[in-house]
Amino acid sequence: MKLSYDSTVPRQLVHRSAVAEVLLTDWQQTGATTFVLAAQWPRGHSFYGVRDGQFDPLLAAETIRQAGILLAHVGFEVPQSCFFLMQRLAFGCVPEQLHAADEPFDLVLTVEVGAVLRRACTIGGMRIDVTLRHGGDLVGEGSGWLRCVSPATYERLRWGGQARAVGPPPVVTPADPASVGRQHPADVVVGPADPQGTRQLRVPLHHPVLFDHPLDHVPGMLAFEAMRQAALAATGRPGALVVGADATFPAFLELDRECTLVVRSVTAAPDRQLVNLHFIQDGAVAVHGEVALPTERFSRR
Repeated sequence: MKLSYDSTVPRQLVHRSAVAEVLLTDWQQTGATTFVLAAQWPRGHSFYGVRDGQFDPLLAAETIRQAGILLAHVGFEVPQSCFFLMQRLAFGCVPEQLHAADEPFDLVLTVEVGAVLRRACTIGGMRIDVTLRHGGDLVGEGSGWLRCVSPATYERLRWGGQARAVGPPPVVTPADPASVGRQHPADVVVGPADPQGTRQLRVPLHHPVLFDHPLDHVPGMLAFEAMRQAALAATGRPGALVVGADATFPAFLELDRECTLVVRSVTAAPDRQLVNLHFIQDGAVAVHGEVALPTERFSRR
């Protein structure tokens, strides 16, 4: 089975405005609920760039996110007018396989679709389990749970069908980029820690990658980036490579309301540190997740 890497899939099929942000290049169906996809990771991405010769593991999360949306459209005929809600996304990577060489990083994704919530003419949601390989070697794997809703249902879910004007995000001073694993303040999505170690979520509304297109809520990938930055700062290891993350979204994360990011615990496993985090907005948990970092013994540094 030959997959093409000559061009990306149409950008609207992965809900991106910029072609440069599309990672998937081809797809084929192999069974009733199984697919193979082709993806290519860029070496010079403006945000998820290569660092110390290794690809950014969050590219795996974005690849899985795009795979779910693509397959909902092309595999299950979900109309492009529908809205997609990320309910949960989890991934893990093999750090040794993230090395960037002087050639494109072509990937083959094996995808199995399950937990399909069927509707009269389409589906209302599904789960995907994804394995990512490069040259036959396992690069990572993960799962995504998504819900598909009509525009009318989306309006009811958002604000009970009532009109609401979304205002600008709260003004939050960015944390020191070096403390959260970033080089530029424009890429920092958390504020400085207060005496209790909590941070405010920073929403850079004009960021060309995190806000590739206008949204009325904080996108899931911004939440993953905030989790990473908070985890690196909490462990005092801004140069550490994330080896996995898991986030669940019980509520919409509103972009125009204050949000506090709380590191609840840092625990040690045999080969990794696990950082558990909550996003608190309007007194409730809007997102909860966990970030995995390699222990010092297994770290590339």
